[in-house]
Amino acid sequence: MMKKPIVHYTFVLMVVSIVCGIMISAVNAITAPIIQSNIEKAQAAAYRLVLPAGETFTEIDDVEFPATILTVAEAKAGANVVGYVYTAYTTNKFGYMRVVVAVSPTGTILGADFIEINQTYQVDGTRTNLQLYVGSSVTSLAPSGDIVSGATGSLNSLVAMLRDVAAAHALVVVAPADPYEAWFGAGYTMEIDSAFTPTTEVLAKSIVRNASNVVIGAYYHLRGTGEYNSDSGSSGTINMYVGLSSTGEILGIDLPKDQYGHTTSNAFYPKVVAYANSIVGSNIDSFSGQGDLATGATNSKNLVNTLLTALGGVIE
Repeated sequence: MMKKPIVHYTFVLMVVSIVCGIMISAVNAITAPIIQSNIEKAQAAAYRLVLPAGETFTEIDDVEFPATILTVAEAKAGANVVGYVYTAYTTNKFGYMRVVVAVSPTGTILGADFIEINQTYQVDGTRTNLQLYVGSSVTSLAPSGDIVSGATGSLNSLVAMLRDVAAAHALVVVAPADPYEAWFGAGYTMEIDSAFTPTTEVLAKSIVRNASNVVIGAYYHLRGTGEYNSDSGSSGTINMYVGLSSTGEILGIDLPKDQYGHTTSNAFYPKVVAYANSIVGSNIDSFSGQGDLATGATNSKNLVNTLLTALGGVIE
């Protein structure tokens, strides 16, 4: 019997491959939109779970966020921004976890839940621990009750993700037209204090009055220079603006990025901003902040502390 030439089998295989390719492409063209739609629906459901007030969610994808942050969405009710929703994912030696966290424009954790959690120990306890942070400031992370023990590794990973959420939040929240109105109230006025004697760190002071022309506090411009990378010996200057009430309460700390001479990368600058925000509410003569927010940016954090200490010395 005559054997068929090898070219015949090659041709048949080629035809089969082409047909299979066409069929796979056709199936993919049908199923891909369905799969994508299901993913978007599941994501929207997770967003609404932690932020029921949100009517529409618009993802922000033009900002470089920390590596653990998978998605960031601005939530609106009508034309008003009601918060931001962050999806974060991390792994550790016990497994992995994915959380969705809603944060108000002013930095309060409005809701949080696990989309996935695969940990060796105390899964229920870790779920409880996450809920204890709802209502806390994302920059100061104060749990509302006793942390469930027995899953330290899971807790550490959870807190690390929340800190990355704080760093991401510092990047997306649009400051109001006048950011200092949140410090001093509507209708405030500032007047340069000509009697103030500048120091090396405290360059200027303005007296702040409310809408009734009553003095309610002061506004200071501080500046300091220091090393921020010990390995390379890199140093730079930080300009910082601080609002104080008449009783010395720190009403706000502003670190404008365009006047920030230490590293402004998204790995470090947001951490310093988050640390500075955690100080707000303290008194200038006994201020304290959550230092672990500034992990990796210790030198910059220390310079912030030095400047605030110098300010405390000036007003004593």
